[in-house]
Amino acid sequence: MRTVIFGIDGLTFRILHPLIERGELPNFRKVAQEGCEAILESKYPPLTPPAWTSLSTGLKPARHGVFDFWAYDDQHEKGKARKAHVLTRRRGGKAIWNILSEYGKQVLVVNVPATYPPEPVNGIMVSGYMTPSTSVDFTYPSSFKAELFQVAPGYQIDLEMNAYERLKTMGKVEPLVEAIIGMTEERIKLMMYMLKEKPWDFCYLAFIGADRLQHPLWEEVYALNSRTNDYFRLMDDALGQVLAQLGPEDNLFIVSDHGFGGHSTYFDINEYLYSKGLLKLGASFETNRRKSSRATRFRQIVTRMGLRSIARKIKRSLKTMGMWVPPNFEAGLDRPALNDIDWEQTLAYVPSFSGFPSGYADIFLSPDLSAERVEELRADLKNLKDPKNGQPLLDAIYSSEAYGSGPYAPSEPHLLLLPNDGVTFRVELGNEQLWENLGKSFGSHHKDGVLYAYGASFKRGFKAPNAEIYDLVPTLLRGMELPFTNEFDGRVLDELFVEREQPPVEPGNGADGGLARRKLKKLLEA
Repeated sequence: MRTVIFGIDGLTFRILHPLIERGELPNFRKVAQEGCEAILESKYPPLTPPAWTSLSTGLKPARHGVFDFWAYDDQHEKGKARKAHVLTRRRGGKAIWNILSEYGKQVLVVNVPATYPPEPVNGIMVSGYMTPSTSVDFTYPSSFKAELFQVAPGYQIDLEMNAYERLKTMGKVEPLVEAIIGMTEERIKLMMYMLKEKPWDFCYLAFIGADRLQHPLWEEVYALNSRTNDYFRLMDDALGQVLAQLGPEDNLFIVSDHGFGGHSTYFDINEYLYSKGLLKLGASFETNRRKSSRATRFRQIVTRMGLRSIARKIKRSLKTMGMWVPPNFEAGLDRPALNDIDWEQTLAYVPSFSGFPSGYADIFLSPDLSAERVEELRADLKNLKDPKNGQPLLDAIYSSEAYGSGPYAPSEPHLLLLPNDGVTFRVELGNEQLWENLGKSFGSHHKDGVLYAYGASFKRGFKAPNAEIYDLVPTLLRGMELPFTNEFDGRVLDELFVEREQPPVEPGNGADGGLARRKLKKLLEA
C-alpha cells in the first residue's frame, strides 16, 4: 500500500471549484467525485514555512519550532534589541519522511518548502523553497543532483527572486504565467521520472506556482482569466499523470498549506499599537515615521481624486526602468525591524513583514503588559471596523496557546490576528487613519486550504467537515495501516475512511514495550 501527497502551495477552492464546474479540471473532478473533500484549516499562522512544516509533522509550531521565515533570539537583557535569523528547515520533531524511513519504507520527497539542507532518508529528498540556490547541495543523496539535471536541465527550486519581482512589477499576465509554467513543466518532468524509475512507498510532491501567480494577479486568477487558468490545467494534467501511477490499493492526498483570497484594504497594525502608546520608537525611526506620514497623506489625496490607478502605472513604469527606489523607511520590510525600537518602554509590536502577504498579524507582547491591559487590547481590536463598509477588522484572535506547547513555545505572550476577507495587515508607520483602501485587489493567504483524500481506504464522493493541517500525518499513517510511535497535535480523520478493521493504536503513542513499539520492531526486522 503506497501513498502520494500532491501538494500545491496556496491552492484554494475559490478557484478550484469554478474550474471543476466548467469542466477544465477533469482529474480534480475525478478525485472529488470518487474521494473525500474537506477544507483544510491553516490558522497558526497561514504562512508557508510553519504551515508546510505542520503538514509534514502533524505538530504545532511550539513542537517543530517554525513560526515564520524568521526565528527570534530571546531578549537576554531588558532594553536590548533582539536578533532574527532566517529559518530554512524545522528545528524539532519528526517529519513523515523520517517516520516512514524508520519503518523501512522507501520515500521520495520533492520540493517541499523549508527542507534545506536535505535530510538523510530511506530514499531521495530534493529540498524546496528556502533553499539558497541550485549551486548548493540540495539533494539527498548529494549524487542525485547530477541525475536531476540530466532529467530536467531547466529545473528551478523557485523563480529567481529578482526575476520574479520584475515580472510582478510589469503587472502583465502573460510573462509571469509563462515563467511559472516553464518552471512547473521541469518539475513535473523530474517528479514523473522519479515515480517511474525509483522505488517508492511514499511520495511527497510540492508545487509553488499557484502562490506565485495569485499574489500579484489575484483579480485575473479570480476572474478565471484564460491564461492564468493554463497553470491550473497544467496542475490537473500533472495530477492525471500521478493517478496513472497508482495501484488499486494506493492512496492519494491533495493538500494546500493555506488558501487564498483578495485584499484591497490595509490596516496598519504597528501604527495602531503606536497610537495606543504600546509601541515606542527610537529617534531615527520616529523621524522616518514622520516622512512616511507625509507620503501616506499624498497617497490618500491621490486616491480621493480618483488618480490612484494612474499613479500606480507611473510607479510601475519607473520601477521597471530602475528609476524608482523605495523610501528608506520602506526598505528592508521583508525582514524584521528590531533595531530602533525603545525596548525599555515598548509593550506590543509586530516585527515581521510576513503577515502582509499572508493575511495575519503576530503581535509580540511584553511580559510587563498586565493581563487587564491585554484583555483591553483584545476587546479594542475586536471592536475595530472598516470605515468603508462597517465590517469588523478581525475574523479571529488567538493567544499564544494556539501555537501549542513544546520546547519552542514563544518566551513572550502573543496575540495572533486573522483579518476578515478583503483586509490585510501592514507593519509600516505613519498612516494616522490606520486604514487605507487600494482600489485594486491583490492576493493574500487565507486560512481555508484544500484537502482531498482518494483511494481504496476512503469514502467516495464524501464532503467532510473541516480538518486542520496537523491532521494529515496521523491520517496518512492510518491509511497506510501503520501504528503510531509519535504523539501528534493532529487527529486521525476517521470520518474519511470506509469501514474496515484497523490496526490498534496503543494509548500513549508507543510507550516502551507497547503494542505499537512491538509492531514497529517486527516491521524493521522484516
